[in-house]
Amino acid sequence: MAYKSGFVALVGRPNVGKSTLLNALLGRKIAITTPKPQTTRNRIQGVLHDAQGQIVFVDTPGVLRPKHKLDERMVATVMRALREVDIIAHVVDISKPPRDEDLQIARTIRQSGQMAVLIGNKSDLVANTTGRLDPYLELAPYRHHFVVSAQLESGLQPLMDTLWQLLPEGMPYFPEDMVTDQTEDFYVSEVIREKILEQTRDEVPHSVAVTIEERQPRSDHLMYIRAAIYVERDSQKAIIIGNHGQMLKQIGQLARKDLEEYYNKQVYLDLWVKVRGHWRDQDAWLTRFGYPKVES
Repeated sequence: MAYKSGFVALVGRPNVGKSTLLNALLGRKIAITTPKPQTTRNRIQGVLHDAQGQIVFVDTPGVLRPKHKLDERMVATVMRALREVDIIAHVVDISKPPRDEDLQIARTIRQSGQMAVLIGNKSDLVANTTGRLDPYLELAPYRHHFVVSAQLESGLQPLMDTLWQLLPEGMPYFPEDMVTDQTEDFYVSEVIREKILEQTRDEVPHSVAVTIEERQPRSDHLMYIRAAIYVERDSQKAIIIGNHGQMLKQIGQLARKDLEEYYNKQVYLDLWVKVRGHWRDQDAWLTRFGYPKVES
């Protein structure tokens, strides 16, 4: 049997479950997931190793109408990913009809001429999936289409079988022990951001950035992590800290639980909240926070 390898981009509008699908396909969590739109801000690659070959799944930010320079960089990241992969997997929410962002992605697929498949996610939210994909199938010349539930991990095998059929023969891109291209600091900062998204409401989640200021083992049984949480306004800082520091304490406890599972040791998590006004529109701060400028 010939060894196959290639890149598959998971693209779609915000909150259709791309990161949940990525984690389900890999059988492990490498991308944070929350019900909040725009949870994923970076291009995240997850590597699936199999006897048949290697699939590099590229999780991308949700396609949206840009309001800030951060949004512009996120959309540019998606557009670049579409040009660089072997297969485009357009992920949609079959519990809802197509929206402008779906039309934009479909138009890009048609213009690129790239091989594309359509994945109707969130089948667990509808009583009957019959006909749910029909409005989406009219948008672009998809090679295949699937109905899945990433949350329940159902319907994934036909999708995987087809991807293996479509991918070209080739050599592995990454070593067998590598499951993601993201750094350790990135993962730690994303875990913290995930807990902030889960615990806060309204405008706070979209205004948050997390940087790891220090991370080092203090002993064989203890990892020390100091992280800075950046927001754009003093009012947002007050929300994250909470009354008598209770919100920040809750965020820290939840993040520490996940990080202790990750490190398999005790974690001392030192969180600080700082204000950096309008950082989402400042190129220097966007780059510092890990959102590199991408030529679209």
